[in-house]
Amino acid sequence: MSTSYASPGSPFAGEPPSVILWLTQDQEGSLMGHILVLSGAGRYGDGIHDFDATSEAVSQILTERGHQVEVRRSEPEALDHLAGADLLIVNTGGGDPEEGWDYIPEWSRAHNEILEHHEAGKPVLGLHTACNTFCDWDLWPSILGGKWVLGVSGHPERSYAVFEPMPEAADHPILRGVEQVVVYDERYSDLDVNPLATPLLFHETGEEFHPMCWVMGNSVVYDGLGHSPRSYYSASRRQLLCNEVSWLLNWKRREAAAEGPAQVSPESTQPGR
Repeated sequence: MSTSYASPGSPFAGEPPSVILWLTQDQEGSLMGHILVLSGAGRYGDGIHDFDATSEAVSQILTERGHQVEVRRSEPEALDHLAGADLLIVNTGGGDPEEGWDYIPEWSRAHNEILEHHEAGKPVLGLHTACNTFCDWDLWPSILGGKWVLGVSGHPERSYAVFEPMPEAADHPILRGVEQVVVYDERYSDLDVNPLATPLLFHETGEEFHPMCWVMGNSVVYDGLGHSPRSYYSASRRQLLCNEVSWLLNWKRREAAAEGPAQVSPESTQPGR
């Protein structure tokens, strides 16, 4: 059984996949959504990261912003009602590399739920080890826009670090109010980033620049921060997370705007339309 940390009034509890959940707006016009956080455990846990704690930190931050958030541990049935979510946040790990990756039909079906969510244009946010998860699913790196490469990717020892906006992406809405991110965290390096992705933040090791956060298409963001709850103590890191979620929940508006002014209407920006 999947483990939930949501309140009894969770929008996901008992909902059939056909239920359409409508986005609402706060007083500033930002979209409030129903968010599912998939938290590392079992096949997609590891012995290094406390996914329960980091997922709870994410949930608390976004709940305080007005979103409805449910955290579910990464078991196949956790994604049974993904169709009812406005945003999927993937906070899972690479599992045990010694275990092997035998085919499990239940996980193949769960992966397909994520694929259908993505192909419908609905947003996905990958956090930290999301670049090294779902190792038994070949399509995941192409959805996320990059991956951790065993034997190549790595990181310096965890420390206070500064992550700067990419100069060409400084005006991106996700970076609004984020001049830099100063946080105690890991600095992922030498990730394999899809050339179609748009890097947003980077850090330096010596004379090398490493993307740490990027956008893939209209509805996917990867954010490499979040090793431990301590990462979320940083105000700039929390602002980045909230900006990412706000931008992702606006995917319908961007899609409608790209189709032309005649296509933009309040109804056209609602989920399920």
